[in-house]
Amino acid sequence: MKLKTILLSAAAMLAASLVQAEEVKLALNGVNDPSKNAEAAFVKGFSDALKGSDFKVSVFPSGTLGKEKERFDQVAQGLIHVNLATMSTGYGMSPLMKGLALPFMFKGNDELDMLVEKSDLLKRMNVPLLKNGVRLSGLNYIGVPIGIHNKTRPITTLADLKGMRFRSLNAEMLAYQEAMGAKGTIIAWSEVANAIQTGIAEGYFNPPNSAIRTGHTEFLVHFTPANIAPSARAVLVSEDWYAGLSDNGKAAIDAAIKAGIAANRGWVDAWKETVRKRHIEAGVTISELRGGERAKMAEAASTTWKDVMSADDLALFTGALDKLRK
Repeated sequence: MKLKTILLSAAAMLAASLVQAEEVKLALNGVNDPSKNAEAAFVKGFSDALKGSDFKVSVFPSGTLGKEKERFDQVAQGLIHVNLATMSTGYGMSPLMKGLALPFMFKGNDELDMLVEKSDLLKRMNVPLLKNGVRLSGLNYIGVPIGIHNKTRPITTLADLKGMRFRSLNAEMLAYQEAMGAKGTIIAWSEVANAIQTGIAEGYFNPPNSAIRTGHTEFLVHFTPANIAPSARAVLVSEDWYAGLSDNGKAAIDAAIKAGIAANRGWVDAWKETVRKRHIEAGVTISELRGGERAKMAEAASTTWKDVMSADDLALFTGALDKLRK
């Protein structure tokens, strides 16, 4: 009888361990180091929230499970459960998502967060995504908003951009750079350093931590915190996997995503002063825009919005913002 009791107890413990070991595959961009990477801050907050639950988080840093498009496809197939992805991977399925990256659309990160919380835009973005096995569960920031890095001169006015050459991420960025009087050329990120050092481009539009993380501050010696757009990425969840969870499982994952986002926001808030200090220590000159110049840049860049989104989708964003700002 004693042996039978022991065997039953062992079997119960084994069954419990198998339940607790349900794997959640989480992919991110960059290294899984919260001291260096804002995405890793999300990962830590997400993982910590699931400790003691029925889930075990397995983390896959940048490139481990493929490039951005490959990871997006794996989310749709249920092979990756949570993916911190570049926003553009979802544009093909959900064009409304393009509004999240429009230059000068938002006053800053806080306004974008309020828009997601208080409007139905996230729900609208998810309509076509969910049909294809992907759920947009929130936004993750990689740092403070996008500014202007360059190797040539301080930029404090719209006129200072005239004739300068910048790396463009895509056709949309190229269009608004040119609308602001600059020249652009689409260059893969892996080729950026060589392109700038050889004169193909003079800089790029990115959050400041991009140059610090990559060592580009050796040659990009000027930075303007122009607050062009939040440096946001998408928290994508496999809908097929999520839909198959129990109610308690869904609640645990929802709470973990909320905790991850909170940890990410805390990281970014702490980073604001740190990144400025590191820029200065690296010998980078920080040039603030003169009064009224951001408004001039916004007016120039906003002429491209209609070419990025349909009139109806654009109206959803501007209408929601008008309502929020009242």
